[in-house]
Amino acid sequence: SPCVIVYSLSGTTSHSSSQGTQFTVTGPDHPVIASLGGEAVLSCHLSPRISTENMEVRWFRSKYSEVVHLYRDGRDQYREQMPEYGGRTELLKDNITNGRVSLRIRNIQPSDNGQYTCYFESSVYYEAALLELQVAGLGSDPDISVEGHQDGGIRVVCRSSRWYPEPEAQWRDHQGQILPSASKEITPEANGLFQTEIAIVITEESNEKLSCCVRNPRLDQERESAISLLQTSQFTVTGPDHPITTSIGGEAVLPCHLSPRMSAENMEVRWFRFQYHSVVHLYQEGQDKYEEQMLEYHGRTELLKDGITNGSVSLRLCQVQLSDHGQYTCFFQYSISYEEAILELMVSAMGSDPHISVDGHQDGGIRVVCQSAGWHPEPEAQWRDHHGQLLSSASEKISKADNGLFQTQISIVITEDSNQNLSCSVRNPLVNQDKISTVFIAGQCLSTLHWGLTRHYRC
Repeated sequence: SPCVIVYSLSGTTSHSSSQGTQFTVTGPDHPVIASLGGEAVLSCHLSPRISTENMEVRWFRSKYSEVVHLYRDGRDQYREQMPEYGGRTELLKDNITNGRVSLRIRNIQPSDNGQYTCYFESSVYYEAALLELQVAGLGSDPDISVEGHQDGGIRVVCRSSRWYPEPEAQWRDHQGQILPSASKEITPEANGLFQTEIAIVITEESNEKLSCCVRNPRLDQERESAISLLQTSQFTVTGPDHPITTSIGGEAVLPCHLSPRMSAENMEVRWFRFQYHSVVHLYQEGQDKYEEQMLEYHGRTELLKDGITNGSVSLRLCQVQLSDHGQYTCFFQYSISYEEAILELMVSAMGSDPHISVDGHQDGGIRVVCQSAGWHPEPEAQWRDHHGQLLSSASEKISKADNGLFQTQISIVITEDSNQNLSCSVRNPLVNQDKISTVFIAGQCLSTLHWGLTRHYRC
C-alpha cells in the first residue's frame, strides 16, 4: 500500500525596503497527504494578489543554495537544482498573474521529508514562508511465522516492512489486550523506509487468537494480522522406553513416532542435543536442511522417512563417536502445535584383552598386575580363582585417556603357597560383556615360579 506525505505551513518571514510594493507569502494551514511514489503539490501565494511573472520564485531546503526548484527571468532555471530533484519538479504557473504558484514534486521519496522554503523576490522586496513536508507511509501487512523453540515454548515472529516513520508494533490477545513481547527490533531499509520485527513466546497453555498490530503513529493507522493457536495436545511424541546402545564406529537408529498416527510430511522434525539450536538433523518444508546442523554431525546422519506418512521417523547416526553419547530430543512441530520426546544414546567400547605381568616383590610375595585400555563406560575389573570365586585385589585404578576412553589396572599379590589358576576379567557393564586373561601358576617356591598365560573372550 502507498506511503503518504504530510506537509503544513510552519511560519513566515519577511524583509522590506522603503520602496516598492510589499506583500506577504502564505502557505497551506493544514497537512496535505500524498503517496510515496506519487506526487505532492506544495502551494503558496502572495497577499495582496499581484503578479509574480517578473519575480524570482525559489523553493529550497534548509539553505538558500539547496535549490529544489527555481523560477527566474520569466522561466524555470535548472542549473542550480539539487541532483536528487532532477526531473521531479514542476512549477505550476496557471495563476502566476494572481500571485499563486504551486510546486509539484513527483515520485515522492523518504528523503523528501523535512522543511521547505517558498521564497519570492521582486526588485526591491522579498519574503518567504516555511513549509514542513512529512513522509508517513503505511507498510506491508504483518507476516507471522513460527521460528523455533524458546524458553519452553514456541517463538512466533511478526514482520512488516516499508513503514515511515518508525512504526509501533504490538501483540494483542483476542480481547485486544497488549501482550509482552520477547523481542522487538526496528531496522532501516536501503530505501530509507523502516521494517519492524516483534516476537512472542507461546507456551503450551496458550489456546487463543493472537494479533500482531503495526501502527503508524503519525497517521494513527495500523495494519493487523492474526493467528489462531492450536493446542499442543493434538498429538504426542513417543520414543523408546529404554536407552539405545551402540558401539564406537558402528551406527545407531533412534526411533520416535506421533500418537495418534498422522503424517509428518508437512511438519518440522528436529533432532537436537542439549538445546534447540544444537541441531543434529533437521527436516523442514518437506526436505532435509543442513545449514543449521552441527559440524560434528555433517555426513553422519540420515532421517529414515519410510514411515513418515504414519508419523514414524527414525534418525540413523553413522560412524558413532564417543561424543555422541548422551541425550537427544526428537521434536515435531506443525504451525503452533509442537511436542517432543527425549531419548538416550549410550555408546560402548570393548577394550583390549587384559595384559598380565609380574611387577616385582610385595608383602612377601609377587605383585601381579592386570591392565586393559580402550573401554567405555568405566569398566569393572576382578581377579578370580579357578573356581570363579572373587579374590581380593591389592590395588585398583581407573583412568581416562585423552581420547575419552578408560583404562583399568588391577593387581594381586601371589604368595609361595599359591598353587592355582588365576583369571583377570574386565567387564563392560553397559553391554554386559567381558574379556578374560588367565595365569597358570606352577611350583611351590617363588624363585621357581613358571608362568603361562592364556586369554579368552567371553560374552
